[in-house]
Amino acid sequence: MRTRVYAKIPINAMPNGAQSMGACPGARDASEESARTPLKKHLTISPLLAVASVCVLPLAVHAQAPAASQPSAPSVPTTPTLPATPSQPAGMPYPGSIWYPAGGGFQPAGTQASTVSDQESPPFQLRAMAGVEHDSNVLRTPGGGVSDTAFILGVGLRADRRFGLQRLRADVEANTYKYDKQSDLDYNVVNYSLAWDWALTPRFHGVASADRKQYREVATDPVALVNRVGRRTERNEVLEGVYEAGARLRLLAGVSHSKASSDQPATWDASPEVSSGRVGVGYELGSGTSLTARYRRGDGEYTDPTPGASRGDFEEDEFDVVLKWPVTGKTAVEARLAHLDRSHDTGTQRDFSGIVGSAAVSWDVTGKTRVLAGVSRDLTATGLATGGHVQSNRFFVGPVWKATSLIAVNARYDYISRDWKDVPGGSREVGRNESIRMLSAGVEWEPRRWLAVSGYIRGERQKSNLNAGYRNTTVGAAVKAFF
Repeated sequence: MRTRVYAKIPINAMPNGAQSMGACPGARDASEESARTPLKKHLTISPLLAVASVCVLPLAVHAQAPAASQPSAPSVPTTPTLPATPSQPAGMPYPGSIWYPAGGGFQPAGTQASTVSDQESPPFQLRAMAGVEHDSNVLRTPGGGVSDTAFILGVGLRADRRFGLQRLRADVEANTYKYDKQSDLDYNVVNYSLAWDWALTPRFHGVASADRKQYREVATDPVALVNRVGRRTERNEVLEGVYEAGARLRLLAGVSHSKASSDQPATWDASPEVSSGRVGVGYELGSGTSLTARYRRGDGEYTDPTPGASRGDFEEDEFDVVLKWPVTGKTAVEARLAHLDRSHDTGTQRDFSGIVGSAAVSWDVTGKTRVLAGVSRDLTATGLATGGHVQSNRFFVGPVWKATSLIAVNARYDYISRDWKDVPGGSREVGRNESIRMLSAGVEWEPRRWLAVSGYIRGERQKSNLNAGYRNTTVGAAVKAFF
Protein backbone atom coordinates (compact mmCIF):
# COMPACT_ATOMS: atom_id res chain seq x y z
CA MET A 1 0.00 0.00 0.00
CA ARG A 2 1.57 3.26 -1.16
CA THR A 3 -0.56 5.83 0.62
CA ARG A 4 1.18 9.18 0.97
CA VAL A 5 0.61 12.03 3.38
CA TYR A 6 1.85 15.55 3.49
CA ALA A 7 1.74 18.17 6.20
CA LYS A 8 1.65 21.92 5.92
CA ILE A 9 0.02 24.95 7.34
CA PRO A 10 -3.26 25.52 5.51
CA ILE A 11 -3.50 27.74 2.48
CA ASN A 12 -4.85 31.24 2.80
CA ALA A 13 -8.39 30.08 3.13
CA MET A 14 -7.29 28.06 6.10
CA PRO A 15 -6.46 29.80 9.33
CA ASN A 16 -3.03 31.31 8.82
CA GLY A 17 -3.52 32.99 5.50
CA ALA A 18 -0.03 31.93 4.55
CA GLN A 19 0.10 30.32 1.15
CA SER A 20 1.62 27.06 0.27
CA MET A 21 3.90 26.99 -2.68
CA GLY A 22 2.14 23.84 -3.84
CA ALA A 23 1.29 20.35 -2.70
CA CYS A 24 1.59 16.77 -3.73
CA PRO A 25 -0.22 14.11 -5.68
CA GLY A 26 -2.19 11.04 -5.28
CA ALA A 27 -3.45 8.37 -7.62
CA ARG A 28 -6.12 5.72 -7.62
CA ASP A 29 -3.69 2.87 -7.26
CA ALA A 30 -2.74 3.80 -3.70
CA SER A 31 -4.30 4.28 -0.27
CA GLU A 32 -5.13 7.34 -0.37
CA GLU A 33 -6.44 22.33 -2.52
CA SER A 34 -1.77 43.77 -3.46
CA ALA A 35 -3.81 46.45 -4.03
CA ARG A 36 -1.02 48.88 -3.61
CA THR A 37 2.22 47.27 -4.55
CA PRO A 38 3.68 46.20 -7.88
CA LEU A 39 3.64 42.62 -6.64
CA LYS A 40 -0.06 42.64 -6.03
CA LYS A 41 -0.97 44.75 -9.05
CA HIS A 42 1.21 42.99 -11.56
CA LEU A 43 1.55 39.43 -10.31
CA THR A 44 -0.31 37.47 -12.97
CA ILE A 45 -1.54 33.92 -12.89
CA SER A 46 -2.00 33.70 -16.66
CA PRO A 47 0.91 31.27 -17.09
CA LEU A 48 -0.61 29.04 -14.46
CA LEU A 49 -4.02 29.13 -16.04
CA ALA A 50 -2.46 28.37 -19.39
CA VAL A 51 -0.86 25.35 -17.80
CA ALA A 52 -4.23 24.46 -16.32
CA SER A 53 -5.87 24.51 -19.73
CA VAL A 54 -3.12 22.31 -21.15
CA CYS A 55 -3.55 19.88 -18.26
CA VAL A 56 -7.25 19.28 -18.56
CA LEU A 57 -6.52 15.69 -17.79
CA PRO A 58 -6.51 14.71 -14.09
CA LEU A 59 -4.86 12.77 -11.38
CA ALA A 60 -6.69 10.61 -8.84
CA VAL A 61 -6.56 11.20 -5.17
CA HIS A 62 -3.60 9.11 -4.06
CA ALA A 63 0.12 8.56 -4.35
CA GLN A 64 2.02 8.16 -7.57
CA ALA A 65 5.12 6.10 -8.17
CA PRO A 66 8.24 8.28 -8.33
CA ALA A 67 10.21 8.31 -11.55
CA ALA A 68 13.92 8.59 -12.13
CA SER A 69 13.63 12.06 -13.68
CA GLN A 70 11.55 13.42 -10.80
CA PRO A 71 13.05 16.65 -9.40
CA SER A 72 14.63 16.44 -5.98
CA ALA A 73 13.55 18.18 -2.78
CA PRO A 74 12.55 20.78 -1.85
CA SER A 75 10.43 21.08 -4.98
CA VAL A 76 8.91 17.61 -4.66
CA PRO A 77 7.55 16.32 -1.35
CA THR A 78 8.51 12.84 -0.25
CA THR A 79 6.21 11.94 2.64
CA PRO A 80 2.98 9.81 2.44
CA THR A 81 -0.91 10.55 2.08
CA LEU A 82 -4.29 9.86 3.71
CA PRO A 83 -7.40 8.36 2.08
CA ALA A 84 -10.67 10.27 2.06
CA THR A 85 -14.35 9.33 2.18
CA PRO A 86 -16.81 10.27 -0.59
CA SER A 87 -17.98 13.38 1.27
CA GLN A 88 -16.50 16.24 3.21
CA PRO A 89 -17.41 16.68 6.88
CA ALA A 90 -19.16 19.97 7.47
CA GLY A 91 -17.01 22.58 9.10
CA MET A 92 -13.64 21.64 7.64
CA PRO A 93 -12.18 20.66 4.28
CA TYR A 94 -11.57 16.95 3.81
CA PRO A 95 -9.06 16.12 2.57
CA GLY A 96 -7.66 19.24 4.25
CA SER A 97 -4.70 21.15 3.03
CA ILE A 98 -2.71 20.75 6.24
CA TRP A 99 -1.78 17.25 5.08
CA TYR A 100 0.17 18.53 2.12
CA PRO A 101 3.55 20.26 2.23
CA ALA A 102 4.57 23.79 1.47
CA GLY A 103 6.69 23.12 -1.59
CA GLY A 104 5.12 20.61 -3.90
CA GLY A 105 2.75 21.60 -6.65
CA PHE A 106 -0.10 19.08 -6.66
CA GLN A 107 -3.02 18.40 -4.34
CA PRO A 108 -5.83 15.84 -4.57
CA ALA A 109 -8.86 17.13 -6.43
CA GLY A 110 -11.50 15.26 -4.49
CA THR A 111 -12.73 12.01 -3.02
CA GLN A 112 -13.36 9.51 -5.81
CA ALA A 113 -10.22 7.37 -5.55
CA SER A 114 -9.87 3.80 -4.36
CA THR A 115 -7.97 3.07 -1.15
CA VAL A 116 -7.46 -0.62 -1.93
CA SER A 117 -5.64 -1.21 -5.20
CA ASP A 118 -1.87 -1.00 -5.41
CA GLN A 119 -1.87 -1.51 -9.17
CA GLU A 120 -0.27 1.09 -11.41
CA SER A 121 -2.85 3.55 -12.72
CA PRO A 122 -2.91 4.19 -16.48
CA PRO A 123 -1.67 7.55 -17.86
CA PHE A 124 -5.29 8.54 -18.49
CA GLN A 125 -8.33 7.41 -16.53
CA LEU A 126 -12.01 8.30 -16.21
CA ARG A 127 -14.02 7.63 -13.07
CA ALA A 128 -17.59 7.87 -11.82
CA MET A 129 -19.17 7.68 -8.38
CA ALA A 130 -22.67 7.27 -6.96
CA GLY A 131 -23.45 7.37 -3.26
CA VAL A 132 -25.90 8.10 -0.51
CA GLU A 133 -25.38 9.48 2.98
CA HIS A 134 -27.70 10.22 5.89
CA ASP A 135 -27.18 13.08 8.36
CA SER A 136 -28.91 12.91 11.74
CA ASN A 137 -28.66 16.71 12.12
CA VAL A 138 -28.36 18.13 8.62
CA LEU A 139 -28.81 21.77 9.76
CA ARG A 140 -26.25 21.39 12.58
CA THR A 141 -28.63 22.87 15.16
CA PRO A 142 -28.06 22.60 18.94
CA GLY A 143 -31.28 20.67 19.55
CA GLY A 144 -30.61 17.85 17.12
CA GLY A 145 -33.20 19.05 14.65
CA VAL A 146 -33.80 17.68 11.19
CA SER A 147 -32.36 14.54 9.64
CA ASP A 148 -32.05 14.12 5.89
CA THR A 149 -30.52 11.94 3.20
CA ALA A 150 -28.30 13.18 0.38
CA PHE A 151 -27.82 11.43 -2.94
CA ILE A 152 -24.41 11.91 -4.52
CA LEU A 153 -23.26 11.64 -8.13
CA GLY A 154 -19.78 12.40 -9.38
CA VAL A 155 -17.50 12.14 -12.39
CA GLY A 156 -13.79 12.74 -12.77
CA LEU A 157 -10.77 12.19 -14.92
CA ARG A 158 -7.04 12.04 -14.36
CA ALA A 159 -3.86 12.09 -16.39
CA ASP A 160 -0.16 11.85 -15.72
CA ARG A 161 2.15 12.14 -18.72
CA ARG A 162 5.88 12.69 -19.14
CA PHE A 163 7.57 14.36 -22.08
CA GLY A 164 11.32 14.18 -21.57
CA LEU A 165 12.11 16.26 -18.50
CA GLN A 166 8.57 17.68 -18.44
CA ARG A 167 5.62 16.17 -16.62
CA LEU A 168 1.94 17.12 -16.87
CA ARG A 169 -0.45 16.04 -14.12
CA ALA A 170 -4.11 16.80 -13.73
CA ASP A 171 -7.17 15.75 -11.76
CA VAL A 172 -10.64 17.18 -12.34
CA GLU A 173 -13.69 16.11 -10.37
CA ALA A 174 -17.33 17.24 -10.19
CA ASN A 175 -19.83 16.08 -7.55
CA THR A 176 -23.46 16.98 -6.94
CA TYR A 177 -25.33 16.55 -3.63
CA LYS A 178 -29.13 16.43 -3.68
CA TYR A 179 -31.12 16.25 -0.42
CA ASP A 180 -34.38 14.39 -0.03
CA LYS A 181 -36.15 16.99 2.18
CA GLN A 182 -33.95 20.08 2.53
CA SER A 183 -33.57 20.90 -1.16
CA ASP A 184 -32.25 24.38 -0.28
CA LEU A 185 -29.10 22.61 0.96
CA ASP A 186 -28.39 21.06 -2.46
CA TYR A 187 -24.96 21.96 -3.74
CA ASN A 188 -22.41 21.17 -6.43
CA VAL A 189 -18.64 21.16 -6.23
CA VAL A 190 -16.01 21.25 -8.96
CA ASN A 191 -12.50 20.55 -7.75
CA TYR A 192 -9.33 20.44 -9.78
CA SER A 193 -5.59 20.06 -9.40
CA LEU A 194 -3.36 20.90 -12.35
CA ALA A 195 0.42 20.90 -12.44
CA TRP A 196 3.30 21.20 -14.86
CA ASP A 197 6.52 19.87 -13.35
CA TRP A 198 8.92 21.74 -15.60
CA ALA A 199 12.65 21.37 -16.01
CA LEU A 200 15.01 23.40 -18.20
CA THR A 201 17.93 21.25 -17.08
CA PRO A 202 18.21 18.45 -14.53
CA ARG A 203 19.46 21.08 -12.06
CA PHE A 204 16.94 23.83 -12.80
CA HIS A 205 13.35 22.72 -12.35
CA GLY A 206 10.12 23.64 -10.63
CA VAL A 207 6.35 23.56 -10.80
CA ALA A 208 3.47 25.62 -12.15
CA SER A 209 0.18 24.59 -10.59
CA ALA A 210 -3.43 25.60 -10.06
CA ASP A 211 -5.96 24.00 -7.75
CA ARG A 212 -9.44 24.64 -6.44
CA LYS A 213 -11.25 23.03 -3.51
CA GLN A 214 -14.94 23.39 -2.78
CA TYR A 215 -16.50 21.83 0.29
CA ARG A 216 -19.33 22.14 2.77
CA GLU A 217 -18.72 24.28 5.84
CA VAL A 218 -20.53 25.19 9.05
CA ALA A 219 -20.22 28.74 10.44
CA THR A 220 -21.66 30.17 13.66
CA ASP A 221 -23.43 33.52 13.33
CA PRO A 222 -22.15 35.59 16.30
CA VAL A 223 -25.29 37.78 16.24
CA ALA A 224 -28.11 35.27 15.76
CA LEU A 225 -26.08 32.55 17.56
CA VAL A 226 -27.14 29.92 15.01
CA ASN A 227 -25.09 27.69 12.74
CA ARG A 228 -25.21 28.24 8.99
CA VAL A 229 -24.39 25.55 6.45
CA GLY A 230 -22.77 26.75 3.23
CA ARG A 231 -20.14 26.07 0.59
CA ARG A 232 -16.58 27.35 0.73
CA THR A 233 -14.23 27.77 -2.23
CA GLU A 234 -10.44 27.94 -1.97
CA ARG A 235 -8.14 28.62 -4.94
CA ASN A 236 -4.38 28.54 -5.11
CA GLU A 237 -2.03 29.18 -8.06
CA VAL A 238 1.73 28.70 -7.83
CA LEU A 239 4.81 29.22 -9.99
CA GLU A 240 8.04 28.05 -8.35
CA GLY A 241 11.57 27.22 -9.45
CA VAL A 242 14.42 25.36 -7.76
CA TYR A 243 18.09 25.51 -8.73
CA GLU A 244 20.38 22.75 -7.47
CA ALA A 245 23.49 24.83 -6.82
CA GLY A 246 25.48 21.78 -5.78
CA ALA A 247 25.11 18.22 -4.62
CA ARG A 248 23.36 19.44 -1.48
CA LEU A 249 22.45 23.14 -1.86
CA ARG A 250 19.03 24.18 -3.23
CA LEU A 251 17.96 27.75 -4.12
CA LEU A 252 14.28 28.44 -4.67
CA ALA A 253 12.03 31.33 -5.64
CA GLY A 254 8.40 31.61 -6.65
CA VAL A 255 5.14 33.50 -6.68
CA SER A 256 1.65 32.44 -5.65
CA HIS A 257 -1.90 33.72 -5.60
CA SER A 258 -4.78 32.52 -3.44
CA LYS A 259 -8.38 33.42 -2.81
CA ALA A 260 -11.01 32.14 -0.38
CA SER A 261 -14.75 32.80 -0.51
CA SER A 262 -18.05 31.46 0.83
CA ASP A 263 -21.65 31.56 -0.31
CA GLN A 264 -22.58 32.54 3.26
CA PRO A 265 -22.41 36.18 4.48
CA ALA A 266 -19.91 37.33 7.10
CA THR A 267 -17.27 34.69 6.52
CA TRP A 268 -15.03 33.86 9.47
CA ASP A 269 -11.92 35.20 7.70
CA ALA A 270 -13.48 38.00 5.55
CA SER A 271 -12.61 36.10 2.34
CA PRO A 272 -8.97 37.13 1.89
CA GLU A 273 -7.17 37.26 -1.44
CA VAL A 274 -3.36 37.22 -1.32
CA SER A 275 -0.55 37.52 -3.87
CA SER A 276 2.86 36.45 -2.58
CA GLY A 277 6.50 36.15 -3.52
CA ARG A 278 8.82 33.68 -1.82
CA VAL A 279 12.56 32.98 -1.78
CA GLY A 280 14.47 30.34 0.09
CA VAL A 281 17.51 28.15 0.45
CA GLY A 282 17.58 24.45 1.24
CA TYR A 283 20.09 21.77 2.09
CA GLU A 284 19.50 18.13 1.19
CA LEU A 285 21.38 15.09 2.45
CA GLY A 286 21.96 11.95 0.44
CA SER A 287 19.52 10.15 2.74
CA GLY A 288 16.68 12.34 1.47
CA THR A 289 16.51 14.53 4.59
CA SER A 290 16.18 18.21 3.70
CA LEU A 291 15.99 21.47 5.63
CA THR A 292 14.69 24.59 3.88
CA ALA A 293 14.51 28.19 5.15
CA ARG A 294 12.16 30.57 3.33
CA TYR A 295 10.84 34.12 3.42
CA ARG A 296 7.43 35.07 2.02
CA ARG A 297 6.02 38.54 1.37
CA GLY A 298 2.30 38.73 0.71
CA ASP A 299 0.00 41.60 -0.24
CA GLY A 300 -3.70 41.00 0.19
CA GLU A 301 -7.18 42.36 0.64
CA TYR A 302 -10.43 41.25 2.23
CA THR A 303 -13.25 40.64 -0.27
CA ASP A 304 -16.27 39.82 1.93
CA PRO A 305 -18.99 42.35 0.91
CA THR A 306 -21.04 41.88 4.12
CA PRO A 307 -21.63 45.16 6.05
CA GLY A 308 -19.43 45.20 9.15
CA ALA A 309 -16.93 42.73 7.71
CA SER A 310 -13.24 43.55 7.63
CA ARG A 311 -12.28 45.63 4.58
CA GLY A 312 -9.13 47.02 3.04
CA ASP A 313 -5.60 45.86 2.33
CA PHE A 314 -2.98 44.08 4.40
CA GLU A 315 0.62 42.91 4.15
CA GLU A 316 2.11 39.65 5.41
CA ASP A 317 5.68 38.73 6.28
CA GLU A 318 6.46 35.12 7.05
CA PHE A 319 9.70 33.31 7.81
CA ASP A 320 9.60 29.53 8.00
CA VAL A 321 11.79 26.45 8.23
CA VAL A 322 10.64 23.17 6.67
CA LEU A 323 12.08 19.78 7.62
CA LYS A 324 11.53 16.60 5.60
CA TRP A 325 12.98 13.58 7.34
CA PRO A 326 12.67 9.96 6.14
CA VAL A 327 13.54 8.53 9.55
CA THR A 328 13.57 4.92 8.35
CA GLY A 329 12.14 3.01 5.44
CA LYS A 330 8.91 2.76 7.43
CA THR A 331 8.69 6.18 9.09
CA ALA A 332 8.66 9.68 7.59
CA VAL A 333 8.32 13.06 9.29
CA GLU A 334 7.59 16.48 7.85
CA ALA A 335 7.45 19.64 9.98
CA ARG A 336 7.14 23.36 9.43
CA LEU A 337 7.78 26.15 11.95
CA ALA A 338 7.05 29.75 11.00
CA HIS A 339 6.47 33.27 12.29
CA LEU A 340 3.60 35.13 10.61
CA ASP A 341 3.08 38.90 10.82
CA ARG A 342 0.01 40.52 9.22
CA SER A 343 -0.36 44.32 9.26
CA HIS A 344 -3.10 46.56 7.88
CA ASP A 345 -2.94 49.94 6.19
CA THR A 346 -5.88 51.18 8.27
CA GLY A 347 -7.46 49.73 11.38
CA THR A 348 -4.30 48.61 13.12
CA GLN A 349 -6.44 46.87 15.76
CA ARG A 350 -6.66 44.07 13.18
CA ASP A 351 -2.88 43.50 13.13
CA PHE A 352 -1.60 40.22 14.54
CA SER A 353 1.53 38.09 14.62
CA GLY A 354 2.73 34.87 16.15
CA ILE A 355 4.11 31.38 15.74
CA VAL A 356 2.39 29.01 13.31
CA GLY A 357 3.39 25.60 12.07
CA SER A 358 2.56 21.96 11.56
CA ALA A 359 4.05 18.49 11.78
CA ALA A 360 3.00 15.09 10.49
CA VAL A 361 4.35 11.58 10.74
CA SER A 362 3.64 8.45 8.71
CA TRP A 363 4.49 5.07 10.22
CA ASP A 364 4.22 1.73 8.43
CA VAL A 365 3.50 -0.43 11.45
CA THR A 366 3.38 -3.59 9.32
CA GLY A 367 3.17 -4.39 5.64
CA LYS A 368 -0.60 -3.97 5.89
CA THR A 369 -1.01 -1.19 8.46
CA ARG A 370 -0.07 2.47 8.30
CA VAL A 371 -0.70 5.14 10.95
CA LEU A 372 -0.76 8.83 10.07
CA ALA A 373 -0.82 11.63 12.65
CA GLY A 374 -0.29 15.37 12.69
CA VAL A 375 -0.67 18.65 14.54
CA SER A 376 -0.92 22.25 13.36
CA ARG A 377 -1.28 25.78 14.70
CA ASP A 378 -2.68 28.66 12.64
CA LEU A 379 -3.55 32.34 12.94
CA THR A 380 -6.19 34.18 10.95
CA ALA A 381 -8.24 37.36 11.07
CA THR A 382 -11.63 37.30 12.79
CA GLY A 383 -13.33 38.74 9.72
CA LEU A 384 -14.58 41.66 11.84
CA ALA A 385 -13.73 45.30 11.13
CA THR A 386 -13.38 45.78 14.90
CA GLY A 387 -10.27 43.61 14.94
CA GLY A 388 -8.81 40.67 16.79
CA HIS A 389 -7.61 37.34 15.45
CA VAL A 390 -8.32 33.62 15.76
CA GLN A 391 -5.83 31.03 16.97
CA SER A 392 -6.57 27.49 15.78
CA ASN A 393 -4.95 24.27 16.98
CA ARG A 394 -5.52 20.95 15.29
CA PHE A 395 -4.65 17.28 15.85
CA PHE A 396 -5.44 14.22 13.77
CA VAL A 397 -4.58 10.53 13.75
CA GLY A 398 -5.69 7.96 11.20
CA PRO A 399 -4.76 4.28 10.89
CA VAL A 400 -5.26 2.45 7.58
CA TRP A 401 -5.34 -1.35 7.48
CA LYS A 402 -5.28 -3.33 4.27
CA ALA A 403 -7.09 -6.41 5.56
CA THR A 404 -6.77 -8.34 2.28
CA SER A 405 -5.79 -7.60 -1.30
CA LEU A 406 -9.43 -6.58 -1.89
CA ILE A 407 -10.40 -4.85 1.39
CA ALA A 408 -9.08 -1.74 3.14
CA VAL A 409 -10.27 -0.42 6.52
CA ASN A 410 -9.59 3.10 7.79
CA ALA A 411 -10.37 5.18 10.86
CA ARG A 412 -9.69 8.78 11.78
CA TYR A 413 -9.93 11.16 14.72
CA ASP A 414 -9.75 14.96 14.35
CA TYR A 415 -9.77 17.61 17.06
CA ILE A 416 -9.83 21.35 16.34
CA SER A 417 -9.94 24.18 18.88
CA ARG A 418 -10.35 27.87 18.04
CA ASP A 419 -9.86 30.86 20.36
CA TRP A 420 -10.71 34.48 19.54
CA LYS A 421 -7.99 36.77 20.88
CA ASP A 422 -7.48 40.56 21.18
CA VAL A 423 -11.13 41.20 20.31
CA PRO A 424 -12.22 44.71 21.42
CA GLY A 425 -14.70 44.96 24.28
CA GLY A 426 -18.39 45.14 23.46
CA SER A 427 -18.27 42.41 20.83
CA ARG A 428 -19.85 39.00 21.33
CA GLU A 429 -16.61 37.55 20.05
CA VAL A 430 -14.82 38.58 23.28
CA GLY A 431 -13.64 35.38 24.95
CA ARG A 432 -15.19 33.23 22.24
CA ASN A 433 -13.90 29.68 21.93
CA GLU A 434 -15.11 26.54 20.26
CA SER A 435 -13.98 23.02 19.51
CA ILE A 436 -14.85 20.39 16.93
CA ARG A 437 -14.32 16.65 17.36
CA MET A 438 -14.74 14.12 14.56
CA LEU A 439 -14.42 10.35 14.65
CA SER A 440 -14.90 8.30 11.50
CA ALA A 441 -14.43 4.76 10.25
CA GLY A 442 -14.80 3.24 6.81
CA VAL A 443 -14.28 0.10 4.79
CA GLU A 444 -13.74 -0.30 1.06
CA TRP A 445 -14.04 -3.46 -1.01
CA GLU A 446 -12.63 -3.72 -4.51
CA PRO A 447 -14.10 -6.85 -6.14
CA ARG A 448 -12.73 -5.78 -9.52
CA ARG A 449 -9.83 -3.55 -10.45
CA TRP A 450 -12.31 -1.12 -12.05
CA LEU A 451 -14.93 -1.24 -9.24
CA ALA A 452 -14.85 -0.21 -5.56
CA VAL A 453 -17.64 -0.29 -2.96
CA SER A 454 -17.32 1.63 0.31
CA GLY A 455 -19.23 2.33 3.51
CA TYR A 456 -18.47 4.78 6.30
CA ILE A 457 -19.76 6.34 9.50
CA ARG A 458 -18.71 9.68 10.98
CA GLY A 459 -19.60 11.43 14.22
CA GLU A 460 -19.23 15.20 14.69
CA ARG A 461 -19.51 17.24 17.86
CA GLN A 462 -19.07 21.00 18.16
CA LYS A 463 -18.86 22.87 21.46
CA SER A 464 -19.08 26.67 21.59
CA ASN A 465 -19.57 29.24 24.32
CA LEU A 466 -21.74 31.26 21.90
CA ASN A 467 -24.40 28.57 21.63
CA ALA A 468 -24.96 24.97 22.63
CA GLY A 469 -22.97 23.57 19.71
CA TYR A 470 -24.29 20.52 17.90
CA ARG A 471 -23.98 16.77 17.37
CA ASN A 472 -24.33 14.92 14.09
CA THR A 473 -23.86 11.40 12.82
CA THR A 474 -23.34 10.65 9.14
CA VAL A 475 -23.70 7.19 7.62
CA GLY A 476 -22.93 6.66 3.95
CA ALA A 477 -22.12 4.26 1.15
CA ALA A 478 -20.72 4.72 -2.34
CA VAL A 479 -19.85 2.82 -5.51
CA LYS A 480 -16.91 3.98 -7.63
CA ALA A 481 -16.00 2.83 -11.14
CA PHE A 482 -12.76 3.44 -13.02
CA PHE A 483 -12.40 3.31 -16.80
